[in-house]
Amino acid sequence: MCKDHGTLIDSDYTIYSIDTLRQWKQEAEYKAAETLRDPSVEKVAQSATFLQLGDDLMIDVRWSIVDSNKWMFELVGMVIGEISHLDQYILEFNNLNEHEKFAVIESQGDARKLLSISLKQDNGTFLDLSVADKLPVEDPNHIGSDLRLGPDGDLCFENGITRISGKEAAIQRLSTSMGLIKGEIEESPWLGSKVSSYYNQYHNQFELMARLIKMEFIRLSLIPMKNHILSGESRSLPFVKRFVQVSIQSMQLVHSRLQIDVELEWGDDTEWKGTIPVFVLKET
Repeated sequence: MCKDHGTLIDSDYTIYSIDTLRQWKQEAEYKAAETLRDPSVEKVAQSATFLQLGDDLMIDVRWSIVDSNKWMFELVGMVIGEISHLDQYILEFNNLNEHEKFAVIESQGDARKLLSISLKQDNGTFLDLSVADKLPVEDPNHIGSDLRLGPDGDLCFENGITRISGKEAAIQRLSTSMGLIKGEIEESPWLGSKVSSYYNQYHNQFELMARLIKMEFIRLSLIPMKNHILSGESRSLPFVKRFVQVSIQSMQLVHSRLQIDVELEWGDDTEWKGTIPVFVLKET
């Protein structure tokens, strides 16, 4: 492990995910081998992770420097969007809508409000980000109650209309928050998720779809958005501490819903694993 990353881990090891630690280990091994001119170790994309900037940019990056409020990544390649779109995002950053100023990092399962961003050239292309503090996680046992929904997303009348609360309500909110299509609420177009958009573009790519959906889960758990133009900000899924794994076994829709397998850690440090049905508006 390199000196910079090792110091951070020693100071507070609990905030770094296994995936992030594994990537730092790979990068440290690569740097050591490069110093020794070992041709058997290559700088491959296995150590790369997704970085999302705003709604429309998904980038393959490698960690370079990390601090609590300073992230630097080496740019590997564009996943969604073009390099010209990244240049434009950086150039126009100060004038962007506040709902576009956020960053999501896949390996760490973290997302922050973005305070500043710049591009640097130094034996590679590097993204230098200043980010806000991470918001605290909430206890899922303390969230309010909601009406129980059936597998088709409608009110469940099997045993009469019933209300659910705690983790049962939190699980249902995972489904409803991800099923709200981003842009469909005219007065608050920043609300919702891009699952339908991703499905219509990438439904033939299981691994990519799962990674993109995980990024949406992370964003909704950590990035606050205004529920209305005049209201304060809140998060859709503030009770999830970490999304451990997201996978998709089939792209077949059931009741217009994609079945997503999720492993997560709640805000009370307990774990949960199950399948979440998420509404998808399929293009015809």
